[in-house]
Amino acid sequence: MKPTLMLLRLSTPGALALMLSAPLHATTEHDNEVFFAITGVKSFTFTETGHAVSKGQPYSGVTSGVSKDGEEARIVVKAGRHKTKEVAQWFKDAVNAGPGQTLACDSKGNFPDDLNFAVQGTLEMQIGDKQITCNDILVAQGSFSTTNNWWMGGPKMQGAHASISGATVQTCAAKGALLPVAVIFSPQTPCANHFNIAIGSL
Repeated sequence: MKPTLMLLRLSTPGALALMLSAPLHATTEHDNEVFFAITGVKSFTFTETGHAVSKGQPYSGVTSGVSKDGEEARIVVKAGRHKTKEVAQWFKDAVNAGPGQTLACDSKGNFPDDLNFAVQGTLEMQIGDKQITCNDILVAQGSFSTTNNWWMGGPKMQGAHASISGATVQTCAAKGALLPVAVIFSPQTPCANHFNIAIGSL
């Protein structure tokens, strides 16, 4: 039977949730964690603006924060794990809304074939004395071999996704600064659910 798409509006202004039809599967909700090594991080907030999950899978939002002061931050997506092509297509469409680029842990493709879930949002970080805001950041979870690997992307990202490595850069606003800053995203090795975030120069 052909999948049926059902688009729902979240209570948060501007947020959209895509609920996708699929056969019934286990509906256990997990705390799905992705970590970011950030030297000098003092605060870290990811505010969701949209998400996609497979129909029938639980989803209760996103939390975020600094997990190791001055060293590491994390995003936690509270959702079920059942991968579908429709969620991967939602992720691809969101990236392709602009020039766009993706980045993945332990994956050779430029885009995932299937994803468990995908979330888009605004990333706000204080790194050292800089308060930085990056819009339209995407994080998503799929699978690679025996692990649940993570993807990043965004319509405003640029860079290269080469085999299982690569790096992307996005121009982000810096509070009180005349010029924006370049924020660089890269996967750690081995990765699975660990990325690096650093500040570069334009």
